[in-house]
Amino acid sequence: MSSLVERLRVRSDKRPRYTLDESDDDFPPRGGNGKGKDRDGDPPVKQIEREDAKEDACRKCGLSDNLVSCTTCTYAFHRKCLVPCLNITSDKWSCPECVSPLTEMEKILDCETKVASEETSSSESGSNKKPVKQYLIKWKGLSHIHCTWVSEDEYFEAAKIHPRLKTRLNNFNRQFESTDKSDDDYVPIRPEWTTVDRVLASRKNSSGEREYYVKWKELSYDECTWESESDISVFQPQIERYNEILSRRKKSTDKSKNADRAMRHAEGTPEFLTGGTLHPYQLEGLNFLRYSWSINKRVILGDEMGLGKTIQSIAFLASVSEDKFGPHLVVAPLSTLRNWEREFATWAPQMNVIMYFGSGSSRDIIKKYEFYYSKDNPKKLKKNKSSSSNDEKKQSRIKFDVLLTSYEMINMDSAVLKTIEWECMIVDEGHRLKNKDSKLFGLLKDYHTQHRVLLTGTPVQNNLDELFMLMHFLEGETFGSISDLQEEFKDINQDKQVEKLHGMLKPHLLRRFKKDVMKELPPKKELILRVELTSKQKEYYKAILTKNYAVLSRRGGGHVSLINVVMELRKLCCHGFMTDEPDTEPASPEEGLRRLLDSSGKMQLLDKMMVKLKEQGHRVLIYSQFQHMLDLLEDYLSYRKWSYERIDGKIGGAERQIRIDRFNAKTSTRFCFLLSTRAGGLGINLATADTVIIYDR
Repeated sequence: MSSLVERLRVRSDKRPRYTLDESDDDFPPRGGNGKGKDRDGDPPVKQIEREDAKEDACRKCGLSDNLVSCTTCTYAFHRKCLVPCLNITSDKWSCPECVSPLTEMEKILDCETKVASEETSSSESGSNKKPVKQYLIKWKGLSHIHCTWVSEDEYFEAAKIHPRLKTRLNNFNRQFESTDKSDDDYVPIRPEWTTVDRVLASRKNSSGEREYYVKWKELSYDECTWESESDISVFQPQIERYNEILSRRKKSTDKSKNADRAMRHAEGTPEFLTGGTLHPYQLEGLNFLRYSWSINKRVILGDEMGLGKTIQSIAFLASVSEDKFGPHLVVAPLSTLRNWEREFATWAPQMNVIMYFGSGSSRDIIKKYEFYYSKDNPKKLKKNKSSSSNDEKKQSRIKFDVLLTSYEMINMDSAVLKTIEWECMIVDEGHRLKNKDSKLFGLLKDYHTQHRVLLTGTPVQNNLDELFMLMHFLEGETFGSISDLQEEFKDINQDKQVEKLHGMLKPHLLRRFKKDVMKELPPKKELILRVELTSKQKEYYKAILTKNYAVLSRRGGGHVSLINVVMELRKLCCHGFMTDEPDTEPASPEEGLRRLLDSSGKMQLLDKMMVKLKEQGHRVLIYSQFQHMLDLLEDYLSYRKWSYERIDGKIGGAERQIRIDRFNAKTSTRFCFLLSTRAGGLGINLATADTVIIYDR
């Protein structure tokens, strides 16, 4: 039983928000005929007489004064006695006893059977306590901290009036039966969902209490909720952070166009970086980026993967922000945005960093609450019809220091992002811009930026044209014509040409390798293991070649068909089941494992390696480009009863980060991580593993 679920049990006597009487005719109030809303022209419905109703007394607490009366029955309540406090906007409303709260159910999260409480069973004869089945309910418009338990009897009572509740319960039961409740990771409400991530806005409700608009950790912006200050009182740091960001508006942050861009050489880790101590080569990277910015020279940070390009970039942006320059834009693969956000929180927590991605409604909330401070004097601004003047006003009201976004958002929302004047744009995995015909290249090139930095571990891959495209993106004036550059360096094998090219690139490129700057690292061990095909694989291999003999023997043409043949052979070399999978299910896990091993030479060798690695306490990453191969590896790990995680193209960004965190946790028992080469190849941090197996080689 999760401690969080146990904590929520104390809220089981609470009920959700009760608003005005439902306007949906499918949901008539209990005890009425569906026409009790007393709309204009409708005959009024007689109130239900409650025998236990006390005159001028709250149904909940029994006290008087400032009561609101139910339109449908004779009960009255204090606003504060309803959870959360009732916000009445009209004289017509129905109390909790008249309107089933389950009409405001968003979804059912969990189901449990427990022994009835003492007060419930006190009226029963004998000492036997009746087990009660109950459901954990998430309510519409309310956060997970307001989830409550509802008994099965109460649920079925409501379902008599609202039949659709029965359908929703049946759907939940089907899903719940297929859920493995014994899994250590099973929890109906993740602790992050009840932890405040950010406070976006504040207001006072009708009773004068302060409320905050809250974004919850690991949940998107379209799941933000208004919460009373008392409900989130334990999250004072987040409230103080919100107030601190608001206070920045009052400070003078205006800077002239001739503001100081002087080079500030860092001899050691700057005080504004809180995440640890920078390595000497990272200090060199920080100084290189700062110097390039100070002389307005756009650059590529091309360090080999693993040298901390992200941290160096954050240190640079924090340095520039210390001098009141901003805002900054970071464009990165979707799978790495969470890692960027966490590194900012670790190294530069003073910076206001926003992640801009998600559904249209999420992005609308971000634009409304996170982009700009509110206008000082809206009426005065309306009189000024100059669009350029209004743009300047909006630019001065920008609320964030750094906006993190993905390539996809650049394609979808450039109309919004392009209107902002960016101090610095950093593009992670910058080699994505090497194709001049790509949409991303065309969109980002037109952004208004004072400075640009590309981060890439592979700036050149034996193709000068791609390098020229990256330089053209950075410095369109210096590297203007690609055709002229191609003509100038057409004979790159000559020493003079190489020397000249190095001279042009040197001010714009910093590239280091692990072997040069981290000599304390142990040498990498790389083993290429050649494996024989099994007899079954050889049989299928011969069949594929025989079947496609005409294609293979044809001279000219048939290029696509030949590629298909080669791909089929590659799949077969991975595993025989990639070509022909058995029609029958194995009778036992032992038989299933035997089948998998008998059909692949690679799998037989992998099994021997994995057993040894498991015994020696290693942790393994296995890469494959084929989804089907990952499925087979998943079956193999299940038969061996080894815990694992998996990431492929079907796993969303938020869920990817959850799985990475689960694997990297200090207490993690996960032995293996399965990754597709495409989804798991960009900026994913799995440093807790010490062995990598590339299965498809």
